[in-house]
Amino acid sequence: MSTEPFWMKPKKINLKDGIEVTLRPEIDSDLEPSWEMFSSLSDESLTFLPQGVSRERVEGWFKDIDFDKSLPILGFVETDEGSKMVTSAVLVFQSEEIYKHKATFGISVRDSYQNKGLGHILTEYMLEIAKGLGLKKVELSVVTHNSRAIHLYEKFGFEKEGLVRMDHWNHTLGKYGNSYNMGIILAK
Repeated sequence: MSTEPFWMKPKKINLKDGIEVTLRPEIDSDLEPSWEMFSSLSDESLTFLPQGVSRERVEGWFKDIDFDKSLPILGFVETDEGSKMVTSAVLVFQSEEIYKHKATFGISVRDSYQNKGLGHILTEYMLEIAKGLGLKKVELSVVTHNSRAIHLYEKFGFEKEGLVRMDHWNHTLGKYGNSYNMGIILAK
């Protein structure tokens, strides 16, 4: 019997339109698909990276992948051209003892795969992983004008815990933007 955690094995899911997506942990060879996806995201989809995305930044995500520090889960679809990355989610773990009970959550979905239920499925899956890891809390940051993401997180029980003013430079709006810190308590 395997003792490997469920999240280390590929998981197949179906979107609202029937498209099959395979979710699995990130591996070294995912650098090129990750760069291709992140470099194609619209400014609106990049609000989680207010400083933008660069090749060097994406390469940094792949240096010394350590699942004790973060757990990136990627989603792929099979197309006529081959495998295509359509989503990325991550739980970033705290190293200091007093914060080890929680993780920070982030998610991104390729523009052409938004509004198909992928964000909902992936958020649910990442919370399932967090519970499986025994985490007590998951937190995130979301720009205040991303009402779709805020609504999604609130559906899962995330609550706004604070407003961070002038948190980032918004390239699309040409001004500083605000963010909400949100969190969900998984167990007390």
